[in-house]
Amino acid sequence: MQEVESALRAMEGYTILIKGAPGTGKTTYAMTLLERLCQEDANAKGVYISTRIDPSALYKQFPGLEERVPYKNVIDATQSEFSEAGTQVLYDDLPSFLRAVYSVVAEEDVTVQIVDSWDAVSFQIGKESVERLETSMLDIARKTKTHLILITEYADEKKLDYLVDCILRIEKGQIDDRIVRRVYIDKMRGVQVPRSNYPFTLEGGKFTHFVTAASDLGSGRHKVIENGKGDLPDGSYSTGIVDLDRLIGGYPRGSFILLEIGEDSISWDYRPVLFHTLANFLGNDCGVIYMPEDGFYSSSVKKLLSDYVSDEVLNKNLRMPTISLEESEEAPCFFHVDVDIESIREHLDKHFEVYKELKKPVLYVLGLTRLNIYSEEDIRGTLSEIVSWIRTTNDVLVGVLKPSAKLKNEICEMADIHLRFISINGTLNLYGVKPYTAINNISPAPPHTDVGEENGENRYHQLKFTPLM
Repeated sequence: MQEVESALRAMEGYTILIKGAPGTGKTTYAMTLLERLCQEDANAKGVYISTRIDPSALYKQFPGLEERVPYKNVIDATQSEFSEAGTQVLYDDLPSFLRAVYSVVAEEDVTVQIVDSWDAVSFQIGKESVERLETSMLDIARKTKTHLILITEYADEKKLDYLVDCILRIEKGQIDDRIVRRVYIDKMRGVQVPRSNYPFTLEGGKFTHFVTAASDLGSGRHKVIENGKGDLPDGSYSTGIVDLDRLIGGYPRGSFILLEIGEDSISWDYRPVLFHTLANFLGNDCGVIYMPEDGFYSSSVKKLLSDYVSDEVLNKNLRMPTISLEESEEAPCFFHVDVDIESIREHLDKHFEVYKELKKPVLYVLGLTRLNIYSEEDIRGTLSEIVSWIRTTNDVLVGVLKPSAKLKNEICEMADIHLRFISINGTLNLYGVKPYTAINNISPAPPHTDVGEENGENRYHQLKFTPLM
């Protein structure tokens, strides 16, 4: 995390207490932090004092650790008689532990020292000496200008909490039976803390936290994923997002895809995911009919989509309803609908006329809150008819379901694929209800650049999905 790394770079002898229950990711965070500090500063040296397992077992737990953290920087403090470590800290009382720690710090000219776990050291030293141990360790850190990171499993407040400069609390919880990890910054001296907590993942054996706000996913030219190519199952269309294709296997032909907005706070932040799907169908020279969500105008959609595909492609393959006769005459992508039409059947007939003119397969995107003006009986019958039609034509229907939509439970049951968007501390996340998936954070991927003979460099926007493991 930037706040922690900034504090360690700016100050000397900074002390951090990492708290959390077993299995929350404390050790993984410590190893990732040590790696980053050693990579950023060639002169930085870190020592990891392990009171849990010897180095050989630690390397098995974290594959590739030897390349990131040198063998000599992992110190065995397990008190095992059969240690395979190059360096071992042996102690049975307070003075012997302090002497051992000081000798390691002084001889190696250490920049960062991590003790994992502090509970094990305290138990070995004895309760009567714990407070002296805490004071002495912090004193050694400040006098030798060595950063000290202590890892503990106690959750309540103790004297040590008041002595350290920073407290990080790591928790593992669940949302809809799916793992969610958060790190809380409960205390931090000397550094501004813009956010009190971050979601994170242990994917790949490393700590990765997520900071990109849902509103900052960005936009840009879409790189078309050709249908029928890649690793998609036979009979599936690409979602337009490589990571989402890997996650759910694309969108099957003749399927009803439900994008559920889990809470009102997400607002329009899910749109980059939807727009990449639209852009991919458009770029594959397929037709798209888009009936925008309630409060979202067709003219606004066209303007936003022009970031993803050219106006030429939009006018050729995209069709959206508008009540403005002038708009429908100016741009081919708009078709006029009468504001006085009260029957959902008349609206459907108008859409079908447009459908017949488009190249197949067609992606039909429907903002379901638009149907709230009709009775539940009309909505139920119309959706059932549309879904049945889609299944026979090998087209795809995408419904956007907001919290205020009618018949939510029935619509969820109709869907072949059901994806739910949720916000975690301002970040956008998605998980599959059907099919079941872990929660995935959505962030901007590094821009992809193609070099063409005629057009020069083309930079493409893409999204990255990372599972919260």
